[in-house]
Amino acid sequence: MATARTGETPTAMIDRVASILESFVGHRPLTLAEVARGSGLPRSSAHRILQRLVELGWVERNEFKYALGHRMFELGTHFTRQRSVHRAALPVMTELHRRTGLTAHLSMLTGGEILHLERVGVWPGNAGEWSVGARQPVVRTAAGRALLAAIRRDEWPEIVFGPAPTCYTVHSAGQLDRDLARTRDRGGVAVDAQGCALGVTVVAAPIATGEGGHFALSLCGPTTSIRTEAVIADIRRAAAAVWRQASGIPPLRVRPWEDRPSASFARTTRAVGAPWSPDTAPLVG
Repeated sequence: MATARTGETPTAMIDRVASILESFVGHRPLTLAEVARGSGLPRSSAHRILQRLVELGWVERNEFKYALGHRMFELGTHFTRQRSVHRAALPVMTELHRRTGLTAHLSMLTGGEILHLERVGVWPGNAGEWSVGARQPVVRTAAGRALLAAIRRDEWPEIVFGPAPTCYTVHSAGQLDRDLARTRDRGGVAVDAQGCALGVTVVAAPIATGEGGHFALSLCGPTTSIRTEAVIADIRRAAAAVWRQASGIPPLRVRPWEDRPSASFARTTRAVGAPWSPDTAPLVG
């Protein structure tokens, strides 16, 4: 794969390798023809690059199909494990799943999409768009809209309203603005009821972080059985716990019920005071 033999610059060759690797994102194992079509490269070039990637362990070959290899998994694992948000989120997600039975996701904003970094739970089982490493359009997800509501508009990525998969999908700027207003009214928690897929409801909250990225924690479950209000309280509290752990701040001491302000008092205080933050959120027992 030497550039002297192909006459390509190193940058051009890197671009070709990147296009090969990106063709696998969100897909099952691919044939050579599918890789060539997905990367936009001639079949001969795709085959030559794939052969070298197989030798390096970046890609694996099983008969006539190719998939991302063990080296990609190792590097991806290293990327996530080195981030304090991921380290803090995993035990919280595990506890959320154990207690609620819902599937927990840790996601981050990348361009105009949400990238799923971690998942605890198996439902929905056959939806590749919910798997670790999968991406979803930012406006189509609760995690994406929770983050859009939390960051300044001048930090927004380019918003693209693609084909709507269901009749409940946010598909216009006006709908997005109304949804974000409701999200802010919930203290920053976004709810997507069947916007991504029929029968699926997702509740998400942003995680405040100083790591230069925008992260969100979410829970998803069947629309027919999920208790949305309870999940809103769970995800808000969990996101605050991840933020505190990632920031090295001791957890809040949980006060006995008789020492806590009433729920109505807490709602009134937040309504007339400062916007919601992990430090001012009422404790929900």
